[in-house]
Amino acid sequence: MADLPVRIFTISTCIHCRALKKMLEAHEIAYEFTDVDLMPKEEREAFLAAIIDYNEKKTFPVVIIGNKAIIGFQEQIIRKELGIE
Repeated sequence: MADLPVRIFTISTCIHCRALKKMLEAHEIAYEFTDVDLMPKEEREAFLAAIIDYNEKKTFPVVIIGNKAIIGFQEQIIRKELGIE
């Protein structure tokens, strides 16, 4: 299993975001997360502005594994990056 830092940006009510967290926990993958919809308005707007070039549809979750960003719950890609195929 890859030992890379995992950071996720999610929406608190998103079923795909919850599924991602559940998958990570099932494989005992440590991760940090931020529920973007619960951020203060100014922080949320700044975050969305910063990622617009990479995620123009503003879809979630955004998964960062090491230095690689994956937009959406692309389970097979995420598993491969984490070495949990």
